[in-house]
Amino acid sequence: MRLTIPGRPVPAVRMTQRSKYKSKYAIKYLAYKEQIGWEAKAAKIEPVKHRVHVVAKAYLIGGGQEPDVDNLGKAFLDGLNKIAWEDDKQVMKLTVEK
Repeated sequence: MRLTIPGRPVPAVRMTQRSKYKSKYAIKYLAYKEQIGWEAKAAKIEPVKHRVHVVAKAYLIGGGQEPDVDNLGKAFLDGLNKIAWEDDKQVMKLTVEK
C-alpha cells in the first residue's frame, strides 16, 4: 500500500491529559494524526492482520525546526493505527527518512 499525506509532517509530542488541548504543539500533532487517518480512509485502506514493514518518507518543505525521525515515525504509526493495521504491535520494522 502507498499513502501520501499532503502538507508538512508534524512529529509526535509528549503530552499529558491536561496539556492535550492546551499545548499548541499537542493540538497540531493531534490534528495531523487525524489527517493521516482521514487520508487513509479516503484511500480505502483496509486493516491488515499480518506483520508489516513500514517505510515512511517525510518531505520537510519550508522553514521551521527539523523534527526527530523517531517522533515522525510515531506520528505515522499512531495516525494509521486501527486503520491500516489492527494494532501497531504488528509493525515489525519501521524505516523513517527525512
